[in-house]
Amino acid sequence: MLYIRLFHGRCDPNQQMDDWGTDGPVFGPYEFVHTTYMWDLKLGKSKGDCDELYTHEDMVYYDGVYYGDWSIFDTIVFKNSNFQTTVFEQDKANLPKSVIHNQQKLNLKGGLKYDSEKQRTK
Repeated sequence: MLYIRLFHGRCDPNQQMDDWGTDGPVFGPYEFVHTTYMWDLKLGKSKGDCDELYTHEDMVYYDGVYYGDWSIFDTIVFKNSNFQTTVFEQDKANLPKSVIHNQQKLNLKGGLKYDSEKQRTK
């Protein structure tokens, strides 16, 4: 099983970082992690459904924080760490509407575009 840890976070995606940002949540366990054009991360659960994290520029967004770093590791690493998992809440993973609106103005790679109800769609 896999876990994902978000870290190096900041509330303003344009903030210039002089030091490490905030530590974020650890989610899991998952059976797989799948990324599409660095637009979203699908975190596959054992029953076949997925949690989804979305990106803005080169950062993963969750609960008002943009994380510049994330790490994926297995159960052995998790058990040997001091990490505790956070319950994933999809509403906290959805990008703010202001970010979605700004992204709609861009010509996104692969013809991807935002749908305010479903985040990004083809």
